[in-house]
Amino acid sequence: MFYGKLAFTNLRKNHRGYLPFLISMLFLVAINTMTQVIVNNEGMQNLPNSASARAMFGLGHIIIMIFTVIFSFYTNSFLLKQRKKELGLYNILGLGKRELYQLMIWETLLSFLIVISSGLITGLVLSKLAFLVLQRLISVGNDFVFQLSLSSLGFVTLLFVGIFFLLLLINCWQIKRTNPITLLHGSKKGEQEPKARWIIAILGLIFLGSGYVIAVTIDSPLNALSLFFIAIVLVILGTYCLFIAGSIALLKLLKRNKRFYYQTNHFISVSSMMYRMKQNAAGLASICILSTMVLVTVATTASLYFGQKDVERTRYPRDVMISTKQHPDQVKEVIDAVSAEKQAPLSEQVYLTSTQSILFDPENDIYQIADADTYYNSRSTTITLMNFITAQEYQKHTNETVSLKDDEIYFYPVSGDLKANQLKFADQAFKIKKRITKFPGINQQVGLTDSFLIIMPNQAVLDQSLAKWFPKKADASKKLPEYNFMFNADLKNKEKNLDFVQTLRERIFQQAGEGQFTFDDKYSFVSENKVFTGGFFFLGIIFGATFILATALIIYYKQISEGMDDRERFEILQKVGMSHREIKKVISSQVLMVFSFPLVIAVIHLAFAFPLIRKLLILFGLVNWQLFLLICGIVTIVFAILYFIVYRLTARSYYQLVERKA
Repeated sequence: MFYGKLAFTNLRKNHRGYLPFLISMLFLVAINTMTQVIVNNEGMQNLPNSASARAMFGLGHIIIMIFTVIFSFYTNSFLLKQRKKELGLYNILGLGKRELYQLMIWETLLSFLIVISSGLITGLVLSKLAFLVLQRLISVGNDFVFQLSLSSLGFVTLLFVGIFFLLLLINCWQIKRTNPITLLHGSKKGEQEPKARWIIAILGLIFLGSGYVIAVTIDSPLNALSLFFIAIVLVILGTYCLFIAGSIALLKLLKRNKRFYYQTNHFISVSSMMYRMKQNAAGLASICILSTMVLVTVATTASLYFGQKDVERTRYPRDVMISTKQHPDQVKEVIDAVSAEKQAPLSEQVYLTSTQSILFDPENDIYQIADADTYYNSRSTTITLMNFITAQEYQKHTNETVSLKDDEIYFYPVSGDLKANQLKFADQAFKIKKRITKFPGINQQVGLTDSFLIIMPNQAVLDQSLAKWFPKKADASKKLPEYNFMFNADLKNKEKNLDFVQTLRERIFQQAGEGQFTFDDKYSFVSENKVFTGGFFFLGIIFGATFILATALIIYYKQISEGMDDRERFEILQKVGMSHREIKKVISSQVLMVFSFPLVIAVIHLAFAFPLIRKLLILFGLVNWQLFLLICGIVTIVFAILYFIVYRLTARSYYQLVERKA
């Protein structure tokens, strides 16, 4: 029990080093408990689009677990560095390495018991609160409620048993491979002034520049999806290389500037930072990457959540949209029958006859017929989608008199545009007589590919074109017309709306058969999209809070580590006459210089990532980039305030360590 009492005393008296470690581990236990309870909740299966919801939260929990393991090792390394002197002193006073192993076992056991007990309780409280927040975000009923799962608590306990066991092995290995003198002075490593590493700096510029170029020059949402992770890796590598090599080069340049360097606060700040810049740079780069992750994650998920109405308006010009290639009269009868049965008056009805959507590949401004299989396999972004209607059909819906020659068309760019005044195909060309800016039931939008609606002079010209594009008998079905029914159902109640569209879908299925129609409605989409965007925003909040805590703890540990290293230097400076006021000024200058840099670089990363993320949001239907820009600004300001608060608190701790009391 001697080692148990000694371990308890160490935890109680060494609170400056142990308390942040215990708090961070407690928070990680609580976050893992909360996400595990949500993932294993039985009500998750009853949510709209439950498979996607479970996959999303499952992936989020895996990310949290990976971060938990990495950050646990990171915080433990800081704690061990601060305790090396203490462990070396124990060794010199007579405790052998075997006794130190026993001491580490007791300390790890006590830490684990404190963390797991308080963390699970905190996690259960947060889980209850999280369910209330999540219910509000995704607008679900009583099927999704808090349920305590013993298997979830057991999983989290086993996870942290494994983590603490690995931390114990790492600590014992560090003790085994070092001698008492090394342990005694282990916290004072890294005192040599590093040299400027120009190769690493150049590589950093190349990596960072390449990531920025990808983000800024990308022009297609599909390309953005495939290149997103490549850009992330390049920016992370570039950030670490530039912080490690560029920060040293910057300090050396400041040192050469005599007017700047030979000022009291600048002289001490630059010279003291120079000796430990290698360790500082890696930590600062981690702070920068975590800050960027907070900004990007929260801004993106918040934009999707608050941009739901924009997505609905863009995607659904009418509440219900049905397309079929056969039996349009029967489909119309079903629509009228269900409308009368459910007492759902229909408004803004559009019944449009057009061709099926035809894929074209523009080569040298000449549109060639494209094969659908080739398109989906290659994921080409140059493919253009076209639908054709006759002038008579256009006139019926717009009440506009149309007079077109056989080589003239009206042109409606639904997504994208055509700059030329002619629409050229392989063996024919049409002059664009008029560019249309709106059409009933079809909104202009930003899509994944270009999409055009073409108004042809008459049915004969349209049939001739279709015969040229699809000459084979096997392609005869592609020449069949498509009948589109678009309308609003004026029911004010959400449940009645869903009941109406579900009944309508089932009746049309019974009438037309599977694969003979497409059915899309706003009500089902809104219900499923709320679960997705609300859950995504919730995960964004969780990730943001976790990354903010990690950033704050890294800053705190670095301040404590630096403070302990700088204590003797500042004691000497005070003994030779430096005042308390001058010490504070030097500390403020040093801390501000070090920790403002990652925040500035993180904001620059976000600015360059903006075009890339904007393209990714188009994949989710959000094209309102002004909303995204506004949310980015708000998130940046809020995070900067939190970052400044952490800076002020850690600067105070640093000052208390280094200043010699009068």
